[in-house]
Amino acid sequence: MRLNRIHVLNFKLLRDLTIELSINPERPLTAVRAENGSGKTSLLYAILWCLYGVRGLRAVTGADKIRLTSTASPLGTPVTVEVGLEFEVDDDGGPARYRLQRTVNETPAENDDVERGNEVLRLSLLTNAGQEPVALPEQWIAQRLPERLADVFFTNGDDVQRFISGRQHAHERQDKVHVAIESLLGIGKLRQAVDDTDAVYQIYEKRAAKDAGSRVEALADTRDVLKKKCDDLDAQMDKISSRQKNMEGAQAQARRELDAIKGIGELEVLNAQIGDLERDCVMLDKRKEEYLGKMSELLRDEVTSWSLMSDSLAAGLERLDELADKRIIPSHSIQVLHDCLDSRECICGESLDVGTSHRAHVQGLLDGQKDRSEVGEYLSDTRYRAHALREVGSQPAKFSDRRSELLSGYVAVTDEIKRKGASLIAAKERRGRIDDDKVRRLQLDLNELEGKIKDAAYEHGNLSNQVDAAQQDLAAKQKQLEKAQREAQISADVATKRDVANDLKTLVAAVRYRLEGEYVDRVSKRLQSMFHEIIGADNSATQGVYTGVKITNSFDIKVMSQGGTSLDPDFEVNGASQRALTLSFVWSLMEVAGVIAPRFIDTPLGMVSGDTKRRMVEAITRPPVDSETPFQVVLLLTRSEIAGIEDILDERAGSFVTLSCSHHYPQDLLNNWLVDSPESRICECTHRQMCDVCTRHSDRDRDYLKYREQGVPQ
Repeated sequence: MRLNRIHVLNFKLLRDLTIELSINPERPLTAVRAENGSGKTSLLYAILWCLYGVRGLRAVTGADKIRLTSTASPLGTPVTVEVGLEFEVDDDGGPARYRLQRTVNETPAENDDVERGNEVLRLSLLTNAGQEPVALPEQWIAQRLPERLADVFFTNGDDVQRFISGRQHAHERQDKVHVAIESLLGIGKLRQAVDDTDAVYQIYEKRAAKDAGSRVEALADTRDVLKKKCDDLDAQMDKISSRQKNMEGAQAQARRELDAIKGIGELEVLNAQIGDLERDCVMLDKRKEEYLGKMSELLRDEVTSWSLMSDSLAAGLERLDELADKRIIPSHSIQVLHDCLDSRECICGESLDVGTSHRAHVQGLLDGQKDRSEVGEYLSDTRYRAHALREVGSQPAKFSDRRSELLSGYVAVTDEIKRKGASLIAAKERRGRIDDDKVRRLQLDLNELEGKIKDAAYEHGNLSNQVDAAQQDLAAKQKQLEKAQREAQISADVATKRDVANDLKTLVAAVRYRLEGEYVDRVSKRLQSMFHEIIGADNSATQGVYTGVKITNSFDIKVMSQGGTSLDPDFEVNGASQRALTLSFVWSLMEVAGVIAPRFIDTPLGMVSGDTKRRMVEAITRPPVDSETPFQVVLLLTRSEIAGIEDILDERAGSFVTLSCSHHYPQDLLNNWLVDSPESRICECTHRQMCDVCTRHSDRDRDYLKYREQGVPQ
């Protein structure tokens, strides 16, 4: 989709304006010069409202109360709000031009409230013969610019970090990245296919269970209950992990503020000591858990059982050997009886046709053997495993030596934890005695957060144990169910459909995960190269602060640093790099997806200056080459953002417009527009021009600006 023209009527202070956008692939940039408070954000919201309506605008902006008209509009007087977009789309028959127009009447009321009528949305195909209405415009837009991707196509100032910011819940941030990747790359359709095939499989599995009888059906129901329990526990763990991540972010912020306080005793030295001790304690706790895990594995080992209980186990094995000598185990009678029934002939030659007394007798023998067979199979399996383990478990000295080694290491680590912990407590007490209110408050916050984080970690550990137990129960029940299904008499038609549905589900899931992995890898590689191009950093393993950027399997965007560590985007990545990171993600994703769509960015260069600003603008406005997908980019820039990149705009921009607002007179605007209420207007001035409409007092100090004799307000 290539956007050609925007027309706005009575949206906020945008009284009546039209903007022509550049669709020239050699000059893909449309530059809108506008100072803060001139209507940049209103223009962005007007486009979002045209596409998604009030409901979509509320979802995108997060605002509870939406007002479309100016607060200066007279009370009780209806105002017609209208926004129109004209764009080109490559349909099957070639490029086609459309006009989307959303209209509503809004009446300002008391207490900053409004009464709003029903919105009217019209979509028309523009042809040489006129306009042809297009049915279901909402669905048409949802297929090409879905609301869930509004963050990708339309970015508002400080919200540029929303894909990487830790201030959001981790799962929300990951979902944004995941949804963007799935939607733009078309993987979402495969996910739906996985869900559909799974639903079909569930239908036939239930039919098979019902066909197999009450016992199998009961096992299937119990399995489903256990599966839901596992899913619920996983959801609880995700929620706790997200909460813990947020608390860790608050903890990092408090530490950051505490570290920023200067000239108070030996605070910096204490903070360094505490940081080192906390890292040591974390490392030692991990080593302690490793020792406990190894000791647990040693005690669970069947070889250990032979080492400690060889006499008793040997006696049991002798009894099992006696049963084997008497041919009690293993039992093959069940399979023989099954074969006779299947062949309809007894081993003695008698007919076993359906309805005969001989068949009924053999069926009775088979039913009686089933219960005894399960015990026999268990005893046979135990005998075989016992013989295999007897030889390797006959060396008790090995267990004793390993036990002593692990206990020695565990005691040493525990003693070191106590020593480091005591040093950490002493250091924190010293820091807490510093006589400064802010330091004390921050320290209290840190102590409280530390306790809450520990509680969350403990709760997460408990849930993890519950998940492990539930998964073991689920696996055991699934095994019982599968065995019961094999033994049951299930309709061949139902069984075949169930197995085919399961095969299809497995195949589609495998294709989805493979494609998703390949696409994520391609986006990651392009993201890293573009990010380093913008920030101009050395990404070597020994010199660079930022050594790499990647998208993880959990759809987190990670910034890597020395030694394989990752940096917190909120607290360890500066504002310019945060913007570079998010813009790199959006650009790399759309490049890999090959999507032709406008990319609107309001105030993209805030907190960015110097060479980094130039590299950022060069990277996001560079025209496509060879087989690269053409694109549009619309930058809403202040004069301070434009300073230093004028030559790039000269080269890359195919359309210019300046947006100004009357309420900036006389403080900032030079000329009085003689209007009754505040409004925003555009003029045709480029970033190097000024006119009666847009000239500001500060423009007279900018040597590169030339006066246009005739401003053309709209």
